[in-house]
This record gives sequence, C-alpha cells and structure tokens, in this order.
Amino acid sequence: MFHKLILSFVVVFFMFGLALANPAQAQNIQQTVTLQVEKMTCSACPLTVKMALKKIDGVKQVSAKYEGRGEGWAKVTFDPSKTSVASLIKATTNAGYPSHL
Repeated sequence: MFHKLILSFVVVFFMFGLALANPAQAQNIQQTVTLQVEKMTCSACPLTVKMALKKIDGVKQVSAKYEGRGEGWAKVTFDPSKTSVASLIKATTNAGYPSHL
C-alpha cells in the first residue's frame, strides 16, 4: 500500500514537472494573421469569407471588410496546432476569394 502511495506521488509530480517544463503546451496558443483578400466586389463578400473561415477547426475569431476596387481583408485568430495559414488561404480561395498574407 505504501509503495502505491509513493508511486502515485511520483507520477503526479512528474506530470506537474512536464507542465512546468513546457508551459506553451499547457496554455492555449493563438495566432492572428491578416489576409489580403481579392475579388471582393461588394459589402456582402466579407460575409462569405467569414463563413468559409469559421468552418475551419481551430479558428477562434474572424473579422473581414470590403475595401473597394475588388480588395478587402480578413483578420483571423486561430490555434496553430489545429490549422495553418495555408488552410485559411485555401478556404477563402475555395469560396471564390483568393487571399495572401
């Protein structure tokens, strides 16, 4: 019984030590990028871009705006352990609005 108790303490301290050694893993890391979005033609286009980006697993927040002359932007906050900038660009492109950093 005593050995099981000691073993339990060792395991708990080991796991706690791992969390302290790699705090980034223990925290929810987020990244924010602003994509330059092409082929926007009206104020409704950002809605389509936002919907496409929000479907991606790991995307936390999206804002988008039409700036005129076929251009706009999308600001995306996401979890880089679940998705990537390439996936975000692919989503807007597949929705009909190519984008880039």
